[in-house]
Amino acid sequence: MRLVLGFILFFQITFAAEFTYPDFKQCYARNQDSFVYFGSLRAVAVGKNLAIAYSKTKPTHPYIKHDPFLNLYLFSSKKELKPVRLKSTSYLKVGEWIAGMDEQSLFAGNLAKEGDVLNTMYLQNASLEPNSIIACLCCDVYGLGIGKGEFIGSEYIKRFISEKEIFYGDIGARFEQKANKFYVSELDPFYENQKLLVGDEIVKVDGKKVSSLKSLNQKILFAKPNSHVNFEVLRTNKALKISSLVLNRNGGGALEDTFLEKKGLFFTQDLKLKMVKEDTFAFTNGLKAGDQLLQINQMDIKSISHLRQLLGKFKGESINLLFDRDDFQFFVNLTL
Repeated sequence: MRLVLGFILFFQITFAAEFTYPDFKQCYARNQDSFVYFGSLRAVAVGKNLAIAYSKTKPTHPYIKHDPFLNLYLFSSKKELKPVRLKSTSYLKVGEWIAGMDEQSLFAGNLAKEGDVLNTMYLQNASLEPNSIIACLCCDVYGLGIGKGEFIGSEYIKRFISEKEIFYGDIGARFEQKANKFYVSELDPFYENQKLLVGDEIVKVDGKKVSSLKSLNQKILFAKPNSHVNFEVLRTNKALKISSLVLNRNGGGALEDTFLEKKGLFFTQDLKLKMVKEDTFAFTNGLKAGDQLLQINQMDIKSISHLRQLLGKFKGESINLLFDRDDFQFFVNLTL
């Protein structure tokens, strides 16, 4: 599902030149033995016989499991590996020096913004290679590089390794931060018995004050299936307590997140269908990969977030989705 993320000003370290920034060369040397290859795919050791790798395409080498939200793969190694020591990104602060490294390069810089949601990764403004290691000055590892300066945080890596099934929690709501407050921004029209409303201010989750968008989202994403998340909210200055059932999340990250994933529609960021699941609403209505979504009820769709907002407004109603396929436009009717 990209998780955020941080812009980091990076400088390439060359060992031939004098380096006046924090020296990560010891960490570079320490973590070099943690790289391992499965076929042509570089991976990073996370256990004596386990390694993880990020890949947008299915590896040719056999793997144990796959997280389609994050494009992560877990591999088993017959030989003993040297695992990295994963450190929670909760210790990572804005402005802290960190470095991204692979076998041939090392970049260091300051974290400018931490991660907050599943579909935004920890972002750095350096061209870090996929499956590079993101380390701090104590040489512990904060995450796994996925290219274009982005990396997946250690919390998601640890959860991927330990959980038998790939599951991310969903309570049918998306959130936003305004100043130091947190609000419900969008609601899933397919989530039944929703008690939250757009505009609700989230004050506490399970009795703890919300400190960041990252912690709020992870509380839900990492919740157990069919458990409940308890909120204390302010609605027009009235304090309310609301309990929400945790269901399985269907979209986010590599899968995007439109709420329509439940109906078998999986979009790219530019609102083209990238896949249609069989035996779903999308499949039975003849939709195909490449179809472009243009409008809902004659309203132009501007973005993924705009699509989510409109769907939430039409909950319980029948809507017309206008698609384009090779300059042929057609409607599909859907009841929310």
